[in-house]
Amino acid sequence: MRSAWRWYVVILVAAVLGYFRTPDTWLQTVVYDSIAVSGVIAMVIGVRRNRAEAAHLWIMFAGCKLLAACGDFVYAWYARHLGLSLYPAPADGFYLVAGACEVAVLVSILRRRLPARDPGGLIEAVIITGSVSLIAWVYLLKPATQDDELTAVGRIVAISYPILDLLLFMLLTRMLVGGGMRNGAFRLLACGMMSYLAADYAWAFTDHFQFDAGTFGSHLLDSGYLLAFVLYGAAGLHPGIRDLAAPVQVTERGFSRWRLALLTGATMIAPVLLAAQAWFDDNRVPDAQAIAGGCVGMFLLVVARMTVLIRQVERQASKLESQAEELTELAQRDTLTGLANRRAWEQALPLALDHARRDGTLLTLAVLDLDHFKRFNDQYGHQAGDRLLKEAAAAWASGLRAGDLLARYGGEEFALIIPCGGSRLAAELLDRLRPLTPSGQTFSAGVAVWDGQESSEALFARADAALYEAKGAGRDRVALAA
Repeated sequence: MRSAWRWYVVILVAAVLGYFRTPDTWLQTVVYDSIAVSGVIAMVIGVRRNRAEAAHLWIMFAGCKLLAACGDFVYAWYARHLGLSLYPAPADGFYLVAGACEVAVLVSILRRRLPARDPGGLIEAVIITGSVSLIAWVYLLKPATQDDELTAVGRIVAISYPILDLLLFMLLTRMLVGGGMRNGAFRLLACGMMSYLAADYAWAFTDHFQFDAGTFGSHLLDSGYLLAFVLYGAAGLHPGIRDLAAPVQVTERGFSRWRLALLTGATMIAPVLLAAQAWFDDNRVPDAQAIAGGCVGMFLLVVARMTVLIRQVERQASKLESQAEELTELAQRDTLTGLANRRAWEQALPLALDHARRDGTLLTLAVLDLDHFKRFNDQYGHQAGDRLLKEAAAAWASGLRAGDLLARYGGEEFALIIPCGGSRLAAELLDRLRPLTPSGQTFSAGVAVWDGQESSEALFARADAALYEAKGAGRDRVALAA
C-alpha cells in the first residue's frame, strides 16, 4: 500500500498523455471521465485502507469531484448526443454544486487541522487572495456583470465560477502558509488543487481574450483537470492521508524569503495593473476605483501583518527574558536543597559587606557542618544522606530571619550571612537552629564577625577556622573566631 500511490501516478499520468491522442468523439469523453472517476475511486479506497482521521470529510471531498465528473459527462451528452450548445447549461449546476461543496469540505478540514488562532497565516492568505481577486475582478467578474448578451441567470453563473475559484484559492493558500505536517499526501493534495485552479483560470482567460486554443490547446487545458484528479487519488492512497486532517500545533514561524517574495509580489499586482491599463488605454484607467481600493486594502493588510510580526517578536523577547531569568535562578540554586549555591554565595557576600560598610552595621558570617555526615551516609546510604541534607536545609531556612542568607557551600557544609547582627545574635540564631536539625543529627558551626576592613575571603577563612575549632572541641557546638 505504501507504493500503491506511486504506481497509480505512473499509470494514470501515462493515461493522461494518451488522452492527447484521442479524437474529439465519445472516445475522448470516455477516456476523460474514466481518468476522473479513477481518481475518485482511488481516493475513497486509500482513505478507507489508511484509516484516515476524519475519513468522512475526505470521502465527501471525493464525492465533490465525482459530481464534477458527472458534470463533464452531462456536458458531453447534450453537446455530442443532442448537438446543443447552451449557457447556462445543466452541467453548470453539477460544476457549481461540486465547487460549493468542495469549499465547505475544505473549510471543515482546515478547521480540524488548524484549531488554534493564527492571525499571521490568515492575513497572509487574505493578502495573496486579495491580489488575485483584483485580477479576477478586472478580467472576469466585471466583464461578466456588463455582458448584455447574458441573461440574469447566465450572469450569476458566470460570476459564480471565479468566486468559487477564489474561495478555493484562499483555502489552498491558507493550507500552504499554515503550520502543520507537510507530508507526501499534503503535497499531492496541494499540487492537485493548484493544477485544477490553473486549468480553470486558463479556460476563463482563454474565453475572456477570445483565444482559440485549438485541439492541442484544449487537450492541454483538460490535462490540468485530469492531473488534478490523478493527484487527488494519489493523495488518498498515500499513507500520509491518515493524519492530514488531524489537529496540528500552530507555531510562530520565521518569515522566510519565499514568503516575503510571495507577499511582495502579491502587493505589487495592484500598481502593475494600474500601469498596464494606463499604458494600453492612453493613460486612462477604467478600473481606477477597484485598483485604488485594492492598493488601500493591501496596505492595510500589510500593516496588520507587520503588527502581528511585531507582537510575535515582543512575545519571543519576553519569553527569552523569562527563560534567561529562570536560567539565572537555576544557575544560582543548589539542585538538591533548593538553597543558594556556592556561586550565588560568592556573589552575595561582597555585596553584603558593601552594604554593612555603607550603613555602618555589623555583619556576621557562620559556617555550618553536619556532624559525622560520612558515617550517616555509610550507615543509611547516599539516598538517606541526600534526604538529610534536603530536610536540614528546609528546617534551618524556616528558622532564619527575612534578611539572612543560607547557602550550600559544598557537600555537607553550609554558609550563613547574618546582617545587622554581631556574635551574640549569631549564637542565639544558631542555638535556635540546632534543635531543628532532622533525624536526630547535630551540626558544628564557626562564627566570625566582620571587622569592617577584611575581604570576604579573609572573613570566610576565619569562620572556617572557627568551625574546625568547634569540631576539634567535640562537635555539636558553636565556636567564635578570634
